[in-house]
Amino acid sequence: MSTNFDANRAWLSDEDLFQRLNVKDSQSLKDAMEEGRLQKKDELLVIKRGAEVHAFSTFQMAYHHTAQGKLAGEPYLVAF
Repeated sequence: MSTNFDANRAWLSDEDLFQRLNVKDSQSLKDAMEEGRLQKKDELLVIKRGAEVHAFSTFQMAYHHTAQGKLAGEPYLVAF
């Protein structure tokens, strides 16, 4: 078993494959609940870089296992 990460074997994409929540304040979370994108019982995985914040539903992350994109102009990859 190799312990080295081989980036050539990774499938990386610039597009969002599932919806993330852009969290600016508590109002953005309330808006997401009113729009049906978020339930009160949902648990969130929140990442922050600088002043930018993204939140992912743990239900979605349990299915997809990874999320990637750009946050504050820099790439990120989150595994769950």
